Amino acid sequence: MEKAKKKDRLSIFTLILICLFTLITSTYPNIQKITHAEDTTTYSTAIEDLQKDENFNVEAYPVKEKDYSLQVIQIAESVDNELFIYVYQPSGSILDLRATSINISTAINDSFYPKNYFLTYLNSDGVFYKYKVNDFEILSDNLRYYSIISIFRKFDESLGDELSDDNTISEKSFEVGKLYTATTIDNVVTYTCKDTDTILIESKYVGFVRYSNGFTLYKQACDSHYVAFSTEYNIDRLMEATVSFWYKNVRYRSNLTGDHKEYESDPIYDTKKLTELETGGNLAHGWFATKYEWKRIEKVSDFINNEDLTAEAKEDLKDKQWILRFYESDYQLKNYFNGVSSKELQEVGDVTILSLKFEIDGEVYNLGVVDNKQTGDGVPDNIQESWAELKDWVKWVLGIIGAILLIVLIVACMPIITIILKAIAKVIVWICKGIWYVISAPFTIFKK
Repeated sequence: MEKAKKKDRLSIFTLILICLFTLITSTYPNIQKITHAEDTTTYSTAIEDLQKDENFNVEAYPVKEKDYSLQVIQIAESVDNELFIYVYQPSGSILDLRATSINISTAINDSFYPKNYFLTYLNSDGVFYKYKVNDFEILSDNLRYYSIISIFRKFDESLGDELSDDNTISEKSFEVGKLYTATTIDNVVTYTCKDTDTILIESKYVGFVRYSNGFTLYKQACDSHYVAFSTEYNIDRLMEATVSFWYKNVRYRSNLTGDHKEYESDPIYDTKKLTELETGGNLAHGWFATKYEWKRIEKVSDFINNEDLTAEAKEDLKDKQWILRFYESDYQLKNYFNGVSSKELQEVGDVTILSLKFEIDGEVYNLGVVDNKQTGDGVPDNIQESWAELKDWVKWVLGIIGAILLIVLIVACMPIITIILKAIAKVIVWICKGIWYVISAPFTIFKK
């Protein structure tokens, strides 16, 4: 009897194991399939897409070992509303360079407004590369414009890329100058392309000037960030400009061992459109503050005359034509009695000019700009006011001394002040009596 029960339990246990094994093996392929579908997205290759065009000729794009340029040769919209960029990179078979961002405007003529978009590398085949434009919205219009001004890759001195003055360059730009038009008719999309004009930045400098906001509990100032540049043309009048850049909040603690970065936020990307009629200025809310105002767009010669610049800054600006004052940020410096100080500010970088609207010989142009992404050295370009540079505790001592002197002066002059106040009081009484006489006179006459 005992043996029979044990045999029955063993049979039931074996049956359960077989059922579990069958269930797992039957569902395993489906699990694998679902996981694979969620983790990967398959894109067609660059060469597959390009060869769909019957006019495409591979022989027209030879390998060039020392040509590190990027050349946009086609675009395409996907069914998932993604925008693809196809790039010919002559040295791509030898050196795997990657495009980083691109300047595109989806409007033309008076509405022309380019923006900088980051690119995602998808695949490549020899000299042909395929990228996706990040955070790009495909419009629902039947007629869609893609005015591409320039495309960027990482700056690399070993490839012959040249630096500019005391600045650093993160991305080097290459001219595209093409207007692609996408037309949808009966759910069929066709593309046309024509060349467009651009303007090249030949010389450029990114910097800032610092203005004191006056005496407060600690040093407060306004940093006015600018970009100075010259172009291939001699511009008579600069009417509008669009500038792209990032800024991030930074805090330093300084002691005998130097500056130590305590905090740094992620970069915040921004684009500003400037006009020749706009002005900027500092807060000037502290004691003994000077209110400064400046034009958003001005000539370099005027900028040098209006600002108390260092000799190094004047040297950096000597071959530039125009100044764009595109952004202001706050600066705070707190000094402590133990010799430690902390400062909070905003760093600005990757400054690039996207478009310029200007006049030459009476004719107005509105063009996209071919320009690198550039960052300054983080040092103010103007000579700081002596009062603004004083230690905070020195300011407090001077402020207390000034308050004591003011009280002593008031006490010493009290007899004179008393006489003056009595005289003022008598005058006020006479005036009040006169006003009352004028008001009450008609009533007195009527009563009589």
